[in-house]
Amino acid sequence: MIKLRITPDGCIRGLWSDNVQLRDLGALKVRRASHVEFDNRQQCWVVREAQPASHLYRWLQRLFGRPTGRVLHRAASRSLALAWEHEHFQPGGPEWRPSHA
Repeated sequence: MIKLRITPDGCIRGLWSDNVQLRDLGALKVRRASHVEFDNRQQCWVVREAQPASHLYRWLQRLFGRPTGRVLHRAASRSLALAWEHEHFQPGGPEWRPSHA
Protein backbone atom coordinates (compact mmCIF):
# COMPACT_ATOMS: atom_id res chain seq x y z
CA MET A 1 0.00 0.00 0.00
CA ILE A 2 1.26 3.49 -0.84
CA LYS A 3 1.12 6.00 1.99
CA LEU A 4 0.99 9.72 1.38
CA ARG A 5 0.92 12.47 3.98
CA ILE A 6 -0.70 15.79 3.07
CA THR A 7 0.54 18.70 5.18
CA PRO A 8 -1.64 21.69 6.18
CA ASP A 9 0.11 23.83 3.53
CA GLY A 10 -0.92 21.37 0.78
CA CYS A 11 2.39 19.54 0.34
CA ILE A 12 2.19 15.83 -0.35
CA ARG A 13 4.94 13.76 1.20
CA GLY A 14 5.59 10.11 0.53
CA LEU A 15 7.64 7.68 -1.51
CA TRP A 16 7.72 8.18 -5.24
CA SER A 17 5.90 5.49 -7.14
CA ASP A 18 4.76 5.39 -10.73
CA ASN A 19 1.64 3.63 -9.48
CA VAL A 20 0.23 7.00 -8.41
CA GLN A 21 0.09 9.66 -11.14
CA LEU A 22 0.97 12.65 -8.95
CA ARG A 23 1.37 14.87 -12.03
CA ASP A 24 -2.40 14.75 -12.37
CA LEU A 25 -2.58 16.87 -9.19
CA GLY A 26 -0.48 19.70 -10.65
CA ALA A 27 3.15 20.85 -10.76
CA LEU A 28 5.59 18.73 -8.78
CA LYS A 29 8.61 19.67 -6.70
CA VAL A 30 10.47 16.47 -5.83
CA ARG A 31 13.05 16.35 -3.06
CA ARG A 32 14.92 13.11 -2.53
CA ALA A 33 15.31 11.52 0.88
CA SER A 34 17.80 8.88 -0.25
CA HIS A 35 19.78 7.44 -3.14
CA VAL A 36 20.07 3.72 -3.96
CA GLU A 37 23.14 2.82 -5.98
CA PHE A 38 25.69 0.06 -6.46
CA ASP A 39 29.03 0.62 -4.71
CA ASN A 40 31.75 -0.87 -6.91
CA ARG A 41 34.35 -0.83 -4.15
CA GLN A 42 32.16 -2.57 -1.56
CA GLN A 43 30.40 -4.75 -4.17
CA CYS A 44 26.94 -4.18 -2.74
CA TRP A 45 23.92 -1.90 -3.08
CA VAL A 46 23.87 1.05 -0.68
CA VAL A 47 21.14 3.40 0.48
CA ARG A 48 22.57 6.86 1.20
CA GLU A 49 20.94 9.91 2.70
CA ALA A 50 20.25 12.47 -0.03
CA GLN A 51 20.98 15.56 2.05
CA PRO A 52 24.23 15.18 4.00
CA ALA A 53 24.30 16.98 7.36
CA SER A 54 27.69 18.54 6.61
CA HIS A 55 27.86 21.65 4.43
CA LEU A 56 31.15 20.36 3.03
CA TYR A 57 29.58 17.07 1.91
CA ARG A 58 26.61 18.91 0.36
CA TRP A 59 29.06 21.11 -1.55
CA LEU A 60 31.04 18.04 -2.71
CA GLN A 61 27.81 16.36 -3.76
CA ARG A 62 26.90 19.34 -5.95
CA LEU A 63 30.46 19.59 -7.30
CA PHE A 64 30.84 15.92 -8.26
CA GLY A 65 27.18 15.17 -8.99
CA ARG A 66 27.05 11.99 -6.94
CA PRO A 67 25.65 11.21 -3.48
CA THR A 68 27.99 11.86 -0.55
CA GLY A 69 25.52 11.32 2.29
CA ARG A 70 26.14 8.74 4.98
CA VAL A 71 25.38 5.11 4.16
CA LEU A 72 22.12 4.09 5.83
CA HIS A 73 21.91 0.50 4.61
CA ARG A 74 23.80 -2.08 2.54
CA ALA A 75 22.22 -4.98 0.66
CA ALA A 76 23.29 -7.79 -1.65
CA SER A 77 20.58 -6.97 -4.21
CA ARG A 78 18.91 -3.82 -5.48
CA SER A 79 15.46 -5.17 -4.64
CA LEU A 80 16.48 -5.66 -0.98
CA ALA A 81 17.90 -2.13 -0.85
CA LEU A 82 14.70 -0.70 -2.35
CA ALA A 83 12.56 -2.70 0.09
CA TRP A 84 14.58 -1.30 3.01
CA GLU A 85 14.24 2.22 1.60
CA HIS A 86 10.49 1.79 1.21
CA GLU A 87 10.03 0.45 4.74
CA HIS A 88 12.14 3.16 6.37
CA PHE A 89 11.17 6.26 4.37
CA GLN A 90 7.42 5.80 4.03
CA PRO A 91 5.29 8.12 6.19
CA GLY A 92 5.58 6.88 9.76
CA GLY A 93 8.72 4.82 9.02
CA PRO A 94 11.88 5.09 11.14
CA GLU A 95 13.64 7.51 8.75
CA TRP A 96 10.53 9.60 8.01
CA ARG A 97 11.02 12.15 10.80
CA PRO A 98 14.80 12.67 10.30
CA SER A 99 14.30 13.18 6.56
CA HIS A 100 11.82 16.02 7.17
CA ALA A 101 13.40 17.71 10.18
